[in-house]
Amino acid sequence: MSQQKTSILPIRILVCFFLVYASQVQAQAPESFDTGHDAGFYYTIQKGDTLWDLSQKFYDSQWEWPGLWEMNRDIKNPHWIYPGNKIRVYLKPEARQEQQPVEKAAIPAPVPEITPKFNYPAIDRIGFIKKARVDSLGTIIREKDGNQMMSANDTIYIKPSGAGELKPGERYHIFTTEPVTEDVGDDRFKGVKHILKAEVHILENKKTFAVGLIKDAFRDATVGDQIMPFYHRDTMLSVQEAPAPIDAVILCSEDNALMVNDYVIAFINKGENHDVKPGQIYSVLQSQDKRSFFDGADAIVLDPLDSGKLIVLHTEDISSTVMILSSKRDIHPGDMVN
Repeated sequence: MSQQKTSILPIRILVCFFLVYASQVQAQAPESFDTGHDAGFYYTIQKGDTLWDLSQKFYDSQWEWPGLWEMNRDIKNPHWIYPGNKIRVYLKPEARQEQQPVEKAAIPAPVPEITPKFNYPAIDRIGFIKKARVDSLGTIIREKDGNQMMSANDTIYIKPSGAGELKPGERYHIFTTEPVTEDVGDDRFKGVKHILKAEVHILENKKTFAVGLIKDAFRDATVGDQIMPFYHRDTMLSVQEAPAPIDAVILCSEDNALMVNDYVIAFINKGENHDVKPGQIYSVLQSQDKRSFFDGADAIVLDPLDSGKLIVLHTEDISSTVMILSSKRDIHPGDMVN
């Protein structure tokens, strides 16, 4: 009897080893990510990482880690995450859920420096501010069926401007512009905001007009809107969370909203000329000068309020296009960025 138990023991050890190994392989299998649709951070796990510390890094709260685990269902055990695997950190409010605090003692030690990526699939739809208007290749003169508002699958007729060729088979952007003029301190900012409305493919180019098909509409196009070459940009950005201060302000939102809150596209008055780069994350600050404790010579100037975070998506010489990542209070044009 004793001899039989001894012979079975190595087999049991081998089976246990196989089960542990198989579960680890399953946990380590990377999940596929739809970078064409999902906006958010795509982070590769480093040695020593824990969901606790990654939650603190991405959401400013260690207590959010159960929500981070919920987003990544391929993680079987939250206490075991493997270097080299990717996790996703959505910017979707519905992905976060209120969680109950847990004991910090149950979570392993701190992590090394994190270098995440930020993915924004809609980056080819966002506008920008330049010193002058982009040269127009043509003007929409009508829609095939006479519709005033034009959207996806509509056929349009374009009058060429002569500034460039509208090539059949090529894609272009439909856009419109408006001036942006703001007093920023002692300086006056002047630029031209370009709003991208749709993507159009040229079907045919005749002598006096071109025929195009709207493939993807971000906003309704109208007669008089302009055509420019397709303005392509990278959807995946390397994130830099502590760039040098830039002393900028929010000029306006893409749609001129009075309040600029989470995930809204906006513009700031600093760009490539000030070493601003896509992927940089800055704080949004609100002045408290009008709420000092005392008036007159003894007035106390209060520190600005930390109101939120934004990420730079695109840069031009004089400006940058940004997205508000988070807001602690309502953000408005004129608020400081640093």
